[in-house]
Amino acid sequence: MNYLRYKKLYQSDNDGTFWPGYIELPDDNDLTEIETANKNSSFFSSNPRLITGLALLIIVAVMFSNKTTALILLLIVGFIATKEWFDMFEYERIVPYPLLLYAALAPLLVVYFFGLNNFHIPYLVFPVGVIIYTGTFVTYGIYDKFGSSFLFIVWFGTGLASIGFSLNNFGPLFTFLLLISISINDVAAYEFGRRYGKRKLAKNISPNKTVEGFLAGLFLGSVFVFFVLNYFLNITFAQIILISILFSIFGTLGDLFESKIKRSIELKDTSTFLPGHGGVLDRIDSQLLSFPIFLLFVQFLDLIQ
Repeated sequence: MNYLRYKKLYQSDNDGTFWPGYIELPDDNDLTEIETANKNSSFFSSNPRLITGLALLIIVAVMFSNKTTALILLLIVGFIATKEWFDMFEYERIVPYPLLLYAALAPLLVVYFFGLNNFHIPYLVFPVGVIIYTGTFVTYGIYDKFGSSFLFIVWFGTGLASIGFSLNNFGPLFTFLLLISISINDVAAYEFGRRYGKRKLAKNISPNKTVEGFLAGLFLGSVFVFFVLNYFLNITFAQIILISILFSIFGTLGDLFESKIKRSIELKDTSTFLPGHGGVLDRIDSQLLSFPIFLLFVQFLDLIQ
């Protein structure tokens, strides 16, 4: 769906629009109802994003206290995110949920328990599984679903496996701090962009993001990653600088990538699982691209002097 159609659709008088340029002024009766509702609303209902964010931080921190519970959390994330993707593209019988779940979890489990030497195996098995299933059980509407299912294993499967690699090889604390660095980047970009942002970063994809916010998030996120890498890894200064900057940049690109996918199928959020934050995919989209970049550079550090 192109930008003009999207803008027309979500700047209309439809209730519940999320397009930032659309403002509906309430009449006097609506104002009275809003004031009454605000008086009766609880702290949670009036601050769902804040409460959910704090709860997520606590849950992730507790689960990443050791490798086993952290792996369990990654598996749970895989189950929920797969269901969100399954519902987004309405696969129904065309691509069954268990087959899609394999695409999410197999790369993670292979990398975590058997290392990168066997990383290619899930990417060979999944196409065979899709072809056998669709050729045997499905007789309609399969071709327009293939692309998104393969995108899922390449994007989500690789991203989750890269987090699993970091967890198993560098420990839960290191991995947790890298996950948090993306949140620091996001918060800094949002707050600075909201106050001082003038120029749009990617207007057609994510209208709220600004160049000023991106630079602020990049700076703070990179500084945080720099200290994490400097403390945990024995690598050169130049290597730390390069990885820190690229890790933060690709975090933003990961967010934009998922936003573009949602725009193409006319969705605001992948689900309503997390009040104020959308779905699980909405919360980990940045990490799904930044961790593979980290993994890539870890494998080729000798080339960076």
